[in-house]
Amino acid sequence: MMIAQSNNASVATLGELETPCLILDADRMDRNIARLRGRLAGFDVSLRPHLKTAKSVEVARRVMSSPAGPATVSTLMEATQFAAAGVRDIIYAVGIAPSKLARVLELRAEGIDLAVVLDTVEQAEAVAAAFAWGGIAYPRADRDRL
Repeated sequence: MMIAQSNNASVATLGELETPCLILDADRMDRNIARLRGRLAGFDVSLRPHLKTAKSVEVARRVMSSPAGPATVSTLMEATQFAAAGVRDIIYAVGIAPSKLARVLELRAEGIDLAVVLDTVEQAEAVAAAFAWGGIAYPRADRDRL
């Protein structure tokens, strides 16, 4: 996918585009990203953009603070796509289903710092068991956030 700049004369008409596709005003997007960064500048926070809307590596690179992230995703397919593009710091922002933990372990074994969100104690127990079985260290859970 290529992000067409507003001054690019080779932009296809809507009828010529294969779908699904992302259509955006790149200049407006860049202004919005700059405005977002400006609003965050006064706080001691880092931007961890949620990439589910654009689902685009090119857009992700514009909004993330570095090519390695950090980033937030809603599916493990998105995590896989962005990891393949070099993003290494990812949060999967959906309460993890135990059936998806094998894929989480695979991505972590590939060097992806993939964190998962837990909604229940049962999810925490499933994560602890899966990580112990996989021999992979996991960060300490913050019980106050369960």
